[in-house]
Amino acid sequence: MIKIALCDDEKKQQEIIGSLLFEYFKEGVNLNTYTEGQKLLDYIQWEGKEIYDLYILDVIMPQQSGIELGRKLRSMGVIAPIIYLTTSRDYAVESYNVRAFHYLVKPVDKEKLFSVLSQAEKLILQTKANAVTVHTADGTMIVKAADILYAELYARSVRYYLTDGSVIDSQKLRISFQKAVSSLLELRNFMMLGSSFVVNLHHVKKVGKKDLLLINGKTLTVPKGTKNDLLNRWMDYWLEEKNMH
Repeated sequence: MIKIALCDDEKKQQEIIGSLLFEYFKEGVNLNTYTEGQKLLDYIQWEGKEIYDLYILDVIMPQQSGIELGRKLRSMGVIAPIIYLTTSRDYAVESYNVRAFHYLVKPVDKEKLFSVLSQAEKLILQTKANAVTVHTADGTMIVKAADILYAELYARSVRYYLTDGSVIDSQKLRISFQKAVSSLLELRNFMMLGSSFVVNLHHVKKVGKKDLLLINGKTLTVPKGTKNDLLNRWMDYWLEEKNMH
């Protein structure tokens, strides 16, 4: 069951898009609609950033634009795909600044929407499948790879830093750090940073000369001689993301 949040201040548009969503997903969708962005933000604040798998947002709304709403969702740690709907193409560039999955112009073409939903569905299912098993002192945990900002070798353990601010420590390692995080390195958005860090490129906001900036404001030192490789990998990752859309 895919959970979708649809935010559009026009009820008629909600009905049109809602009808198309149910036609595409059949019984496999749970749809919640909102006419105001703040109500959606309040719900996310209450229920958690992972409550929805997909967001469909109108760009032009009276209280706050869909672009601003998208920025706030990202700042809350929401990583789910965002599809924008609007009557104007003028906001297309801005939409990609909040890592929009796609941008559709109203009136929405059914075949185009279904094509975008198909791509989004694949990404959602892939994201749900991409998780790592972490053996801790308190038991075994399943952690979504998408929730990991970065991991480091810490006191002979792997310390995972998550998007919600929490930290998870694995049991003491009996293998190398690189082997311990090998399942992450199989994913195209994870990269070794030196010999004791692995970073999620999806959560990198900026790559500087000597450090990189993560979306939560944390900075990590870029090992000497690796800046160009990191920058190229990071740019290639986002280029591939856009091409997938």
